[in-house]
Amino acid sequence: MDYVRVRVLKKAAKLTLRQDTKQDVTPRKNRKKAYSTSDTDWSASDSDLNVLLETPEKKPVRTKSKRTVLTDEEINSFLLETPKANRHMTPKHTLRQSSKGSVKYTPKTPKNRAKLIRDGVIIPSMQFRTKIVVDESSPLMKARGQLHVSYVPSALPCREKEYCDVYNFVKGKLIDHCGGTGKTATVTSVISHLQQADDIPPFNYVNINGMRLTEPRQSYVEILKQLTGKTVPWEQAQSILEDRFTKSKKTSPTVMLIDELDILCTKRQDVVYNLLDWPTKAKNQLIVVTIANTMDLPERLLMSRVTSRLGLTRLTFQAYTHKQLLEIVTKRLSGTNCFNPDAIQLVARKVASVSGDARRALDICRRAAEIAESENDSQLVNLCHVNAALNVMITQPKVRAIRNCSRLEQLILQSIVAEVERTGVEETTFADIYKMLISCATIEGFKMVSGTVAFSALARLSACRLILSDPKCSDITQKLILNVSIDDVYYALKKGQS
Repeated sequence: MDYVRVRVLKKAAKLTLRQDTKQDVTPRKNRKKAYSTSDTDWSASDSDLNVLLETPEKKPVRTKSKRTVLTDEEINSFLLETPKANRHMTPKHTLRQSSKGSVKYTPKTPKNRAKLIRDGVIIPSMQFRTKIVVDESSPLMKARGQLHVSYVPSALPCREKEYCDVYNFVKGKLIDHCGGTGKTATVTSVISHLQQADDIPPFNYVNINGMRLTEPRQSYVEILKQLTGKTVPWEQAQSILEDRFTKSKKTSPTVMLIDELDILCTKRQDVVYNLLDWPTKAKNQLIVVTIANTMDLPERLLMSRVTSRLGLTRLTFQAYTHKQLLEIVTKRLSGTNCFNPDAIQLVARKVASVSGDARRALDICRRAAEIAESENDSQLVNLCHVNAALNVMITQPKVRAIRNCSRLEQLILQSIVAEVERTGVEETTFADIYKMLISCATIEGFKMVSGTVAFSALARLSACRLILSDPKCSDITQKLILNVSIDDVYYALKKGQS
């Protein structure tokens, strides 16, 4: 018993020492003993021993609370409370105010209409007209419809020779000249005739326009979309087309029309090279017809490796003469007797003296028909209506701004027009414009100015929005685009000189 008591007291002393004193950093073997080992020093009473040997109390265990039992009165008060309205649920019944008083009806659950349209549950429909459309049986209304540029005539007058040339040899042909001379319309008419011919096997037709593409490499995406209906990135589209036109043996013939080829010309010219190189492969059946607005495109813009893919066949569309424009407008107005022949003659001569663009002649005649239609007592387009249409088209704000420019600014606009007609590309640089300005100033007898003065005049034209310039560059490599039509520049300069 004494031995047990000593052991317990030693243990208690150790615990007390740890709690009351700080930790000693002295090594254990060199430490002094904090207590004595003699039995006399460790003597304790029985009461102290009983305290040390006392059983510790257990911690109270948390028990779950019992459920609260509601009385009958509490249940009745809870049931009689007014429930809160849930804004996410449609009420079963609602009172609607009407002339007969409050009417009880069941509202419909609101639905997300955009989601239903996207999922195909419902189909959106166009709103019906509330007013009756004006009768289009009048001669002037019929003439306006036939004079529209988008109207497709039954035949193309004044292009019979070119039509036969394209029809007889539709393979890698380069067709070039300025706009509005019937290049695209002639080729499209030939393709339509070939598709309806019985002696020609069926073929795929692909039509891409460089003006409708954001960048030249998007032409791969457009070609694949027209052939297969799939839309993929241009890298994948190029790979698929390469396999289709060079490795595939069983492919149906394809006729590809590339309009505005000069827009697709880049520094590397890889897109134009691929489009013109595919027909040279032995295994494919691809015919490419290209249309450009530059007469010397192969010699000036294209590399030798690209020019060799074009071949030697080229067809040039000359500008329309006043006789051809007269025939075109007359055939467009066939079946109507609302135009005076002298009025058509005036339009043909006016347009032929400036650009020879058939679209311009049709626009002037259409505008004259609108002016005559506004006059209720007139059902015949005369010379006065044509002159009024010419004045309206010439006295546009942009034309008036050109007429009010200084002589130097007018020469710069004239130089831009000459450069665009020479290259066939609407985008040019200040360095090319300045070279053309020197030639124009020499011809006009104008004293040439320095490049700084010319650049300042160019900045004023850009501020007036007559031209569009690249704001990130302010040196001779600055890119410029004419923001008005070439015909407007011609009309404005000719009007100012008269």
